[in-house]
Formats: sequence, structure tokens, C-alpha cells
Amino acid sequence: MIVSLDWLGEYVDLPPVDELTERLLLAGLNHESTATVGADTAVDLEVTSNRPDCLGHVGVAREIAALYDRPLRIPPVELPAAAALAAAVAVSIEAGDICPYYSARVIRGVTIGPSPDWLVRRLATVGIASVNNVVDITNYVMFECGQPLHAFDLACLAGSQIVIRRARAGEPFVAINHKQYELTDEMCVIADAQRPVALAGVMGGADTEITAATNDVLLESAQFAPLPVRTAARRLVLGSPSSYRFERGPDPAAVDWASRRATALILELAGGQLDGPVVAAGQLACCPATIRLRPGRVAEVLGVEVTPERQREILQPLGFVEQHVDGQATDWLAPTWRRDCWREIDLVEEIARVEGYDRVPEDVAIAARPVQRSARERLVRMAAEVCVAAGFCEAMTRSVVAEPMETWGSPWGTAAPLVCRPPLVRGADRLRRTLLPSLAEARAGSLAAGAAHGDLFEIARAYLQRTDAAEAADSPVEEPLLLAAVTEGNFFRAKGLAAAVLRRIGLPESAAAALGEGSGRPAAAVVGYRPLTSKLFAAGRAAEIVLCRPELPDRRIGLVGELAEPLCEASGLATPVAAIELRLDGLEFLADAEPERLPLSGLPAIDRDINLVVDESVSW
Repeated sequence: MIVSLDWLGEYVDLPPVDELTERLLLAGLNHESTATVGADTAVDLEVTSNRPDCLGHVGVAREIAALYDRPLRIPPVELPAAAALAAAVAVSIEAGDICPYYSARVIRGVTIGPSPDWLVRRLATVGIASVNNVVDITNYVMFECGQPLHAFDLACLAGSQIVIRRARAGEPFVAINHKQYELTDEMCVIADAQRPVALAGVMGGADTEITAATNDVLLESAQFAPLPVRTAARRLVLGSPSSYRFERGPDPAAVDWASRRATALILELAGGQLDGPVVAAGQLACCPATIRLRPGRVAEVLGVEVTPERQREILQPLGFVEQHVDGQATDWLAPTWRRDCWREIDLVEEIARVEGYDRVPEDVAIAARPVQRSARERLVRMAAEVCVAAGFCEAMTRSVVAEPMETWGSPWGTAAPLVCRPPLVRGADRLRRTLLPSLAEARAGSLAAGAAHGDLFEIARAYLQRTDAAEAADSPVEEPLLLAAVTEGNFFRAKGLAAAVLRRIGLPESAAAALGEGSGRPAAAVVGYRPLTSKLFAAGRAAEIVLCRPELPDRRIGLVGELAEPLCEASGLATPVAAIELRLDGLEFLADAEPERLPLSGLPAIDRDINLVVDESVSW
């Protein structure tokens, strides 16, 4: 993000540039370079992806105001009263998951011409060439507050309507760079009654761009979901300053402010008259977090005392609003532009970077407090330890898979696979319902890379669509926690691993194996095996693992067997390959986490040396 020092000076009083860049660097905005552009100074700052609020001059000025305890001056916006006329354009949203909110303002009778010198100079400092006064104003406001805008020639919109919808597969679109692109149904477009006039969040269209002949302007300000914008920009190789910001999520509260600010500047610099009030559709997606901060926690983490009064002096200029104070903690409402702050430690970090990391002592011990693991965390750790002890390496595979990998189905439900739109990864748009195909693929990759063995295990979630209406109303997706493992060998090798894992967590194979010596007490839960038919496994070489409990129906908790030959071939594996998949969720309440204690031997230990005498002709 390139910022202009002259521009920044409108919002906050600035210290010397060298001092400023060093202080911003220590606060998280890394200094890349400083350059002189005409009579101005351009400072290039590296803005991390979690700080889209600093992709505008107001956001950077807010940081400076907080760091130096100086007042922040945000320009007020006043619009002339608009007559309550019939809306000049109708706005409707058909793709609400991509565009939660869209607003449009109409300004009639504008005069398109060159921008004033001050506007041209400021845009030139941040690397933007001047086009005309209206287009320059939309760019200016975007670099001011971080909210992208777009201006349409109203006369070129067919049917006086704006429809935000998904593109049709193969639909053509000519962007303002005058290149034609072929769209997919994963992309979102701003369309009129006939055709797309903009690619949502990325770039406007050539057919409706502002030209010298434009008299009436429609000004767009909207909220778009980051992922679809990123997908469209990457797939079409059509990145822009707008897509860069929408991919990171601008401040929802800036949507209307930016629209009003740009409208006021257009009326001032291009003339014209505001035609009616804003026309909007949808609702802004905005839910800032309320965070509880214990004042003493700051000293625990940093090793330096920061008084509650000083904590308040730091957080309030950053936009955090104090909600409730009691003797132990304070509740803070995060500002709409700081969606990266939602935990107590996030507030501690904010206090640390403004107070100064140089104040954190290097020679003060920071006390570590033991954390009590949950029952599920203990279960996962025990299961992983057994797999590692058996010589398996842990793998981490993607949660999304390609459509061919989904043809093997799922042993945990018959519901159709969940499809991601747009896909999280190119070529992989299905949330996996089992870990086995992707783990088999990982084994093949390990062996191809020269690994000594490809024995792998993974503990991760699968994703199943609920079919029960009552459960689906509460949560439409079930996320079972699975342990899967693949190894070279036959059915019995995999069964041995499954038995070892279950035995470690306190689930023996039979009631006899669970009897304490002389106790006569039957086990509360045991596991058994039943024949299994599944596309994942070879015929007659698989079994389901069943949990048996007194007076309760048996429940499948796992699968064990030799992978089907077609699956091995598709993954590039030579057969036989044995595998298990255990469903861990729910077992934490049945498992006995205490390891088995064996009695000490009553016999004394014996050390014995053996000496062998061989002929000198024997070399080894």
C-alpha cells in the first residue's frame, strides 16, 4: 500500500518521515521504501492480509493517531437533500451468498472532464493515472477509505435495472481494458436487463464506462464475499486494486460512507444533481466481536505492567468500544474494520504493538500455566501415539477432493457429497466424506518420492450432509472426527493396528479380554467385527468394527480391510494395501484413558554374557 504523506497530513499531524516509518514498522506495517514524487512523498507499506483497514489512507492515519496520541480528522460528508422521486434504477440481488448488500446513487447532469491538479497529483503519488474527474473520484475514495467503488454511465444500462447474479457458463464479458473474457457459473456479475456490465468486485465493463459523452452517472458501492472475488480474479488473470481489497474484506461500515463521500465530490467537481435517495438491496454482513479482556493478562503475556487506564488509552483510539467493566475483566466491542480481533490475546497484541515491543523485557521469566486437555484431545493424542509407535508417519491431506475421488462413496452415510461453490482449490470442489482415498494418494506420492515406507495415518474431519430434518435444522453438516491409516500388507496387519488403537483407549476386542483378574466384572463396552461390503475394500477382505454395549444397539465405529484394487490403481499403488478408518467422535465418553498397569515381576533380573569362540578363518 503506497500512501501519500501530503494526503495523510489531512487526517493526522505527522512526525518526521524517518521516525514515522520506523514506528509503523514496529507496530506491524513494514516499511518497504520511501520515494519523492513531485512535491509529495510516497511511502510504500507492507500491509498483511489480516489488516485490510490499512489499505486506505484513513486506516493508516488511524494507526498513526493511536501510536502518537494525536487527534484523527475524518472529513465530514454532507449531501444535499434529495427529492423523494421514483427510483431511477431498480436493484435486485439473486446471488446473496456472494453479494450481501448493494447500493446505487444516481447523479444527473454531470460534466465529464479533467480532474483538478490536487486530485491528479495525489493519485499520481500512489501510482494511479488520471482518467477523468468521475473515475478519478472513485479511485480517490477507494485509496482514502479502502472501499472500492464503480461508476456506470446510466444511459448505457438497459432496462434501468441492476441485477446481481451468477454468471452463466460461457457468458462473454468485455472489461474496461477492452478484452473479452469467458465467465463461469462460479463468478458473480453486475448485470442490466440484457448483459453483464461488471464483474463483481473485480472490474467494470467497457459498454458502460464513463466517457466524455456521459451525462448521468450511477455510483455503485457494495459488499462482496472475498472468496468468489479472489476466484474470479485469479481464474481470469484480472487482478485490480478493487479485487485486492475485496479479497481481504473492506470495512462494512465504509460501504455507505464511501458512497456518500464520492457523491459529494462528484457534485463538487463534476456538477450535476443528486436524483433521489440511495437505492439499496440486501443487508450488510457485519457482526463485530465482543471480547473480554482481563487487565492482569497483559502483564502475564508481556512481562511488563500496563495499567488498565493505559490499556483504555490504547484501545479506544484504535476503535474498540468499552462495553462493560467489572472487577475482573472488561468487555470490548471490536470495530467493524477489525474482524481479525475476536480473542483476548488479540487485544493483548494490540496493546503490545502500540505500547512498544521494545518495552517487553528480555530477562523476565513468563510463567507457563498448565492447560487441562479435553476428553477428545486426550483421545486424539492416545490414538496418534499408538500409530507413531507402530512406525506410521502422520499425514495432512486436503479437506476438499476432486470429483473422481468422491465416486468411492462414504462408509459413514449415503447423503450426496457437499460441493463448494466456488471451489476452495482448483480442480477440487467436493468436501471429503472419508479420508481413505486421499490418504492412499498421499501414500503413493510418498513412495514415488523415495520414502522408505508409505505407512501413513491421519486424524481429521470428514463432512456429511445431514438427512434428518430435525438435525439439519440445527446444523446441516455433520463433521465426524476420523482416524485413517494405510499400510502395505494384508487384512490382519490393519486389524492389528485397529485393535492396538482401540485397546489403548480402553475398548478391548471381547468381554473376556476386559475382565480384571479375579474381578468377574464384565466390560462396559467391547468391540467386535462383522463382514463388510464396500467399494473402498476388496471383496471378502474387509470388516466393520462394531461397538457393543449392554442394553444398547450396536454401533459402527470403524472399518478395516484391504483396499479395492481399482482404488489402488487410481491412486498409483501396488496391491495389497491394508487400511483402517475409525470414527473417534463419541468415543471420548466411553474410553478409559488410564493405561493398563502390569504387576512387577516377582523374579530377580538376570544379566548374562555370552562369549563365542570361532575359527580365525570366519570373518563375521
